[in-house]
Amino acid sequence: MHKKLKPLSEVDYWQIKKYSRSAFENIGSESYRQRLVYKLLNTARVNNQSEFFSFLLRTLNSKKGDENVRKLCRKLEWVYPLNPENFEKVAYSIIIGIMAAGKGE
Repeated sequence: MHKKLKPLSEVDYWQIKKYSRSAFENIGSESYRQRLVYKLLNTARVNNQSEFFSFLLRTLNSKKGDENVRKLCRKLEWVYPLNPENFEKVAYSIIIGIMAAGKGE
């Protein structure tokens, strides 16, 4: 049985960005997050969902007890799997959220 692809709204992308920022506030150092962003950008650029989510989920697993990580994972569970267009938007929302983490903005 295949999961039906869900239509995503701007609110969904905003939530993913917000949850990503909150989740990554307490994950790794700034340089660690920069390396992760670089890896995620490369996988998003070639539309490699499998590798993208593998990198992301390995990182999130280290903090799976954190409420912000759980919120992000629940949202990703809701949207996954993604068509190529939605994957690009979700991937960049996650990356922007990670880049904003730890900035104190």
